[in-house]
Amino acid sequence: MSILTHILAVLRARFLTALAVFLSQPLKSYSPATRADPASLRAVLRNGDVLLSEGNTRAAALIKRVTGSTWSHVAMYVGPLEDGSDPRCVVEADIAEGVRAIRLSEVEGLNVRVLRPIGLSDAARGRLAEWVVSQIGGEYDLKHAFLLARKFLWLPAKARLAPAASSMSESAKRFICSSLLANAFALVGHPILPTDHRYVIPRDFESASVFEVVN
Repeated sequence: MSILTHILAVLRARFLTALAVFLSQPLKSYSPATRADPASLRAVLRNGDVLLSEGNTRAAALIKRVTGSTWSHVAMYVGPLEDGSDPRCVVEADIAEGVRAIRLSEVEGLNVRVLRPIGLSDAARGRLAEWVVSQIGGEYDLKHAFLLARKFLWLPAKARLAPAASSMSESAKRFICSSLLANAFALVGHPILPTDHRYVIPRDFESASVFEVVN
């Protein structure tokens, strides 16, 4: 790699990091119609449940505008990962921090809807949770996010999403929130979309026939 190529790669990485931090900042004007209560959520959640959220960040506002949906983010309940009254128990792909585990208190005040996969055994739910937890530490896939945005805005793009396969790859290391969960459900034979899983977005979880609304 030439010095110039290296410099450009470093500058690109710094720009993307700065952009992710900017987009992850909360909006002061956010005022949801309903607000999540961690205690109420804790009483109904089971492993493998999906949490759809409206979000209160710049990224969330952008996703909602581009996709024309109330929902900007999806995450999965995986059960307590540590001791304590408010343990980390939800796994998500965050634009600034990548795949991480968060506490239910971190969704307090957001508009949240819980979806439960229909017809999955406890064993399949356990596999879902186990696989998603194993991805903690993975990077956020900004390239995938930008290509999806171009698709919904009908903008031309030289780059394309990776060719579709019959199932999602277990070796994928970069995710957006929806691709992380789409991967997990495809791996247990419970795909979100009947066709092309590359284009799954948060609103697809709400309309998918494989889920029922819990709250």
